[in-house]
Amino acid sequence: MDVKIGELSGIAWDADEQLLYAVSDRGAVFHFQLTWDGNRISAAEPVYAANLLDSKGQRVRKGRRDSEGLAVLNANNGKAGDSQLLISFEGEPRIIRFTPAGRAIKNMELPRQLGDVRQLRKPNDGLESVAFHSRYGLLTAPESPLKGKPRTLHTLYGLSKSWSFNAYPAENSSITALETLPDGNMLVLERAWSGFPNPLVVSLRYLDFKQCPKKGACPIHDIQVFSSLLALDNFEGLTHVDGNRYLMISDDGGGDWQRTLLTAFTLE
Repeated sequence: MDVKIGELSGIAWDADEQLLYAVSDRGAVFHFQLTWDGNRISAAEPVYAANLLDSKGQRVRKGRRDSEGLAVLNANNGKAGDSQLLISFEGEPRIIRFTPAGRAIKNMELPRQLGDVRQLRKPNDGLESVAFHSRYGLLTAPESPLKGKPRTLHTLYGLSKSWSFNAYPAENSSITALETLPDGNMLVLERAWSGFPNPLVVSLRYLDFKQCPKKGACPIHDIQVFSSLLALDNFEGLTHVDGNRYLMISDDGGGDWQRTLLTAFTLE
């Protein structure tokens, strides 16, 4: 099947299969084999591409294909062939468990605050990100805070608990990706843009659950901030590979002004 590689919005690394999975805004899944030169990527070869299918084997219908966030289950348990994908969708908030080939298995239960599309601040401010935590289970966040919440106060939602933290202090800073760290804490990727001539600001941040108070906002630490008037790399995907190696990917938006950029980095 000829499925165009582009508008990649979520990535997840499968250590058992040695594959990088990606999903696009247009409802497709991709597999890449990576070649490394130390901590640098020397090649990313696409080895599989398919449109997402519902549980009956039909293509996810138009208007519901806006796949954004991605996490992989059973990715590092030493067993081949048992991986499953968690994919979050933006317009109509939902998270669905898929096979790696892209066929739906089951709709996941959402935190109760996130099931009503009318609570989204804007129609496309849905579930841009998803992660899985060994203690808290499925974790997700709307791109922007829900209606009635301060625009500058993000919330990370689990089924039984939630955590709030201040957005990065740039106008319209929104959550684009989450990743569970080996230490059990979270990486949060945010993007802020308020139109030309303002810069695009991408911030990579660290949330330590142990520092969160019983009431009030959690402290959050900025690891790296990228700000540019010229570069428009819209980073939306984030994943841990191994050790201190991580990957980010940018969404080219399907246009000529942006590009798909897969970036490797390390955290010390």
